Amino acid sequence: MRDLLLMSDLHLGSHLKPRTRGEFVHLATRLEESLPQFLDHYAREGPWQLVVNGDFIDFWNIEIGDPGDDPEQVAVQRLDAVLDAYPRVEDALCSFLEEGNSIIFVVGNHDAELLYPAVREALAGRLEGAPTEQGSREITSTGVANLEEVGAGSVRFVSWFLRDGGAWIEHGHFFDPACSTHAQLSPTRGGRLVKSVAEVATRRFTNRMPEIDYDAADKFTTMDYLRWAIARGWRFMVRVLFLYLRMVGSMLALWASSGRVDKAGRAAHDARLEKIAQNAGLQMGALTTLQSMAPPPSSASVGGVLSVTALDLALSVLGPTLLTPLIFFALDWSVFLGLGLGLGVGALAALGVKRRRSPRNIARDMLEVASSVGEVTGTRIVLMGHSHRGSLERRGQVVYGNSGSWLDGSHLVVRRAREGRREELVEVELRCWRNGGVTILDRMSAEPVEAEVCGRARGVSGASPAAGGLPSRLATESAAQ
Repeated sequence: MRDLLLMSDLHLGSHLKPRTRGEFVHLATRLEESLPQFLDHYAREGPWQLVVNGDFIDFWNIEIGDPGDDPEQVAVQRLDAVLDAYPRVEDALCSFLEEGNSIIFVVGNHDAELLYPAVREALAGRLEGAPTEQGSREITSTGVANLEEVGAGSVRFVSWFLRDGGAWIEHGHFFDPACSTHAQLSPTRGGRLVKSVAEVATRRFTNRMPEIDYDAADKFTTMDYLRWAIARGWRFMVRVLFLYLRMVGSMLALWASSGRVDKAGRAAHDARLEKIAQNAGLQMGALTTLQSMAPPPSSASVGGVLSVTALDLALSVLGPTLLTPLIFFALDWSVFLGLGLGLGVGALAALGVKRRRSPRNIARDMLEVASSVGEVTGTRIVLMGHSHRGSLERRGQVVYGNSGSWLDGSHLVVRRAREGRREELVEVELRCWRNGGVTILDRMSAEPVEAEVCGRARGVSGASPAAGGLPSRLATESAAQ
């Protein structure tokens, strides 16, 4: 019986962006030191099934190789560059497998290149060595029907979700419109992966700015970007404007090509969706309901592109500001009066656009959708990543755990117990790795609410932290160096 060790969002290779700041180099050094300690600590408590729940490699920030070459081979080249930059991490993963543990990589948005067969073969080859069983390096149709079937010392890859032991595990970017794409089960067009608007923004804007964090989009508002540019002078503002307009042009080109609904891609997507439903033992209606819960990708419409780039706000101001004086001039009225009126109308229009727009809060949105995912799929535990915010919450009868970003040490441990003839995942712990030791931030049972209340009265189960609040329980294990 092997418990689950779940982590996500390591973003290995973030320091390989074209213009790298010193802190990114420091980040690479810190990972090279701390991740081997982390894996060694848990290897002594094993065996484990390590689930790397998306964004293991940050391909978005790597621009090695010629983009015009075969995309699959370029992706392999970038993977090798990342692993060469983290030799101790690679050795630690190999040792973790040799200790009798297994590793399952769930594909995220930053490492969608794992959908290429050659990339999977290259990664598993560096970790496992020579192939040990036919098809062990293939993307599975549904994930893994039973995690216990993943042999010790083996590596597997999952394109969308795991459904096992009463749990549903996926990265979660399908519910983030900026990071999702149309017909996601048919991810390539003409042999190339379809990009999301977030990837375009990273490659065309953020990677050209050493002064900005790779995850600034998760923290910056429109005004934050403006203040950031203005503080650096007019020359810098001109450069920012040029890169911004180039980024918007690339996003609109994405919408005009692979970003919109593609008939061939949609047909392939639907066929694979039906196969997944059969293999996962789910009704087709359950998966279509899941897909209907996800907002449409930002790349699917011009409005989506305008919204994610805040260009809708700019146009709502510029339109009246420019048109009203022209109308006043044509009518031989005061142009200055028209300009003032245009500015007022533009400000009101921008305020209306801003009020209609929901603030981007991926952690909140994923929490809201988790209970519905559990109800639709009939699972008690829903585990995701992507938001970079570790959390453990209960919504109705569903326990939602987010592994956060391992860059902050956040991860999950999921305990397995035998229930009748089956082994079920029964308890989730939110943990933090820091300074060579593990801190248990919270613990939650997958039992129904009534049973858990009784359990807490006996001191068995810890309470969940409130959204955005501090954990209610701290229990520190002995440090492991």
